[in-house]
Amino acid sequence: MAQEAAEGTKDLEQLRRRFEEFRSTRTSRGRLPEPLWKEAAELAKRYGLNPTAQALGLDYNRLKKRMAAPSDRAKRTKKEVPIPAFVELIGPGPTATPECQVEVESDRGTKLRLERKGVAASELASLIRAFIGQ
Repeated sequence: MAQEAAEGTKDLEQLRRRFEEFRSTRTSRGRLPEPLWKEAAELAKRYGLNPTAQALGLDYNRLKKRMAAPSDRAKRTKKEVPIPAFVELIGPGPTATPECQVEVESDRGTKLRLERKGVAASELASLIRAFIGQ
């Protein structure tokens, strides 16, 4: 465990020097290069967010976001699938009943008696509506 702490201190110190070198060479405040952010995020994953942010002089919340962000490689390999605006759900087709007997009487008193084999319920409904006159 002491070796891990010493290694962590060594890694943080090396990266801190690189940050200082970068900061000393620029004339104005600007963005940090992506490779430095990536290394800082990797060290934060290994040694903790707060110690890394403090050692490198970074904003805790920005470093935390960088830790959570997927890598560029993952972004490039991940294909985005568009979400369709409309999806049609198709249920099972009409099923035929093996045998059917139906008697219907209209308002006028006429009767219809159907004896069918292998007819779908939707077909029967159409025949009955036509008979009743709806």
